[in-house]
Amino acid sequence: MANILIIDDDKHIRKLAAAYLENAGHVVRHAENGRDGLDMVEQTVPDLIILDINMPVMDGTQVMKALRVYPPTTNVPVIALSAVAAPEMRDDMHKMGCDAYVVKPIDSSILMAKVDSLLGG
Repeated sequence: MANILIIDDDKHIRKLAAAYLENAGHVVRHAENGRDGLDMVEQTVPDLIILDINMPVMDGTQVMKALRVYPPTTNVPVIALSAVAAPEMRDDMHKMGCDAYVVKPIDSSILMAKVDSLLGG
């Protein structure tokens, strides 16, 4: 069981991803924008972060940069979540330090395979 933080402005995506993760036994917290997500990370560092890229207040690229310079989260695995399937976006997110990339709409088997892989399961 892992502590997972979902940062996504779409409440339906947060609920859907949380349902998959909770059914697998994980504890899930939610943030609706990047700023709230970083505030939550400062309170409790998660074992894994699922991060939307296009969000208001603070987008996923800004959050990713902040996570990689904040010592407690430099090695926390991050799965980027985006409706953009372009290889350039995937490559850019990997260069910023994302460990995996999942395209919306979420395919539960793909998401859970990435989660399991990154958590060593």
